[in-house]
Amino acid sequence: MDADLEAALAGARARGRKRVAEIVAGEDMLSADAFAKLLGTSRVTVNARRQSGQVLGIDGAKRGFRFPVWQLDKDGRPLGALPALHAMLGNSAWAVYRFLVSRHGALDGRTGLRALQQGDDASVLAAAEGMARGDFD
Repeated sequence: MDADLEAALAGARARGRKRVAEIVAGEDMLSADAFAKLLGTSRVTVNARRQSGQVLGIDGAKRGFRFPVWQLDKDGRPLGALPALHAMLGNSAWAVYRFLVSRHGALDGRTGLRALQQGDDASVLAAAEGMARGDFD
């Protein structure tokens, strides 16, 4: 590999690490303990739910897993579509996160999260399935 490409890749990795750190440090990101308290459960249960895809927890490396508070519905329960999204998107929490915070043409320009908050689970799951197949919206 030539030196210019190596330098470019190293720069991209550094920018990626910085962006991850910014995301997990956001005010909407909770520690496992804080998220467990919000759900009225234990940290162990939260981590089990994260591992099974029932809740979204992204790995912040230095800060451990962080849990976006916005994944809870108006009744304080995790969005029902999360397990299916995890399965469709390769059981990758970061892929689910990116899908939820990005706007999608298949969702009329809404983010995946906004569409779920509006109760449009079927359209969200169809968009995620299309994305997993490689369709671009």
